[in-house]
Amino acid sequence: MSKWNIASFSKEEQDKVAVDKVAAAVAWQERMNKPVVPELVEREQPEHLREYFHERLRVHRLNSQQLPRANAPEYNIFGSPIKKKEIEIC
Repeated sequence: MSKWNIASFSKEEQDKVAVDKVAAAVAWQERMNKPVVPELVEREQPEHLREYFHERLRVHRLNSQQLPRANAPEYNIFGSPIKKKEIEIC
């Protein structure tokens, strides 16, 4: 199997990958101004991986500082070359 196939990882490594994905999602939600309570998300993680969750959340928050915020023009669909009348809004 490929070294990148998560199914071939040990159960502990698979759990770490899952916790890292959750930490990345929390950082993304914070960056996009979406409602999220990191403390509640932390409590949902396995107890032995909570410190790992904190570590990964710090890393993802630092990386998020280099990315556009929710109100950035990159995310404004009306700021794109597509005219408003071409976009069908329901």
